[in-house]
Amino acid sequence: MRKLLGFLAVVLALSACRKDAAEGSEGGGDAREPVARLEAGEAAEEASPSGPYTVTKAKLDAYVGYQRKMLEVYGSLMRGLQDMGPLMDAGTPQALEKAKSGLKLIERKAQAESDARQAAGLSTDEVNRIAEVVTAVISQRQMGRTLQYEEELKKLEALQARMPEEQQKELAPQVDSMRRQVETFQKLPEARQEFGDANVDVVLTRETDLTKNYQDMLKAFAGVRR
Repeated sequence: MRKLLGFLAVVLALSACRKDAAEGSEGGGDAREPVARLEAGEAAEEASPSGPYTVTKAKLDAYVGYQRKMLEVYGSLMRGLQDMGPLMDAGTPQALEKAKSGLKLIERKAQAESDARQAAGLSTDEVNRIAEVVTAVISQRQMGRTLQYEEELKKLEALQARMPEEQQKELAPQVDSMRRQVETFQKLPEARQEFGDANVDVVLTRETDLTKNYQDMLKAFAGVRR
């Protein structure tokens, strides 16, 4: 992982150098310019409107497809960067060339992301706003499953039922606390307060697909750390 982070630092440094060179030249013929212009244009065009964002079923369906496409892009990017990581310790011209290749990979990722958004019919602002709601909902649901609070609550309640009355009372605060935790993961009160019931409910209609995307993304990044 340290090698990969070091490699990314070199790639970013190269990116900065190329950007400075483009700004200092009259011709402005740097290969990064198309990406820079695209990002600047999107930022100017897609300023976030005021007021809460409404996640519609159609937009969410488009976002699920966009996520799957980006999983392919990220997977390819991570594999490419991981293959280059061991070469960065060498300090050779070949290592520098690999760093430049890594920069090209990142630039292609940016273009692929733009293409995926356009294919899904989503703007950058829409992707970001939908992602906020999806992340808040799916990460909480996933955490609840990982911690297995529901299963632990059932075991605790069964244990309490077998205890004498006095011991049941002593265990009651622990049972109540666990029950509140389970309810939090099930009903998502914080996400509902921040994004509204309608947005949370529509995200839950695609919970299975969004959870798979969430898990696959974690696996993609975990593969880099191994």
